[in-house]
Amino acid sequence: MRHNKNQSVRKMKKLSVLLVALAILFTSCSDNEGVSKAFTKYRFKKGVVAITIPGFAIRLATLVADLDEEEEELLKHIDKVKVLVIEDNHLNGQINLHEEFAALIAEKDYEELLRIHDEGDDVTIMGKVGSNNTIKEMVVLVGGDDNALVYIKGKIKPELLNNYIQESDHKDFLSLGNIGF
Repeated sequence: MRHNKNQSVRKMKKLSVLLVALAILFTSCSDNEGVSKAFTKYRFKKGVVAITIPGFAIRLATLVADLDEEEEELLKHIDKVKVLVIEDNHLNGQINLHEEFAALIAEKDYEELLRIHDEGDDVTIMGKVGSNNTIKEMVVLVGGDDNALVYIKGKIKPELLNNYIQESDHKDFLSLGNIGF
């Protein structure tokens, strides 16, 4: 009887350690707090489209899609994409994702990469820089007449993004030495 009790205690200890380790893992791997709050608040509302695409699915798409070499290289560096789009016109008139979440996202060590304000519409692109000047997280936040949030996680080299950004004065969207303009 005593032997069974000791085994039960050991199993409970192992289970407790495992649960604590999993909790730490999931907390440390979570997305930006503002992104998580936006998804939690709006993902199940009528007229809202919420999509999460894991990295393996993105890499799988590179095998079957007709992409050029630069596009494949960019997609290989993306670990996750989350998209939240408000499609319902009535709901779009009631909320502004940009006003609601821009400050919360920015306070988590994100640098503003681009901001556009045009007749009541706001678009801000924020990034979190990792080692070797790679962008480890990027958030595109749109508010106003249309509302959307795009979250990208990976190890994206700024020069990969520069290939897709065309500016009239030929400056790079992201400089290699200093993320930003």
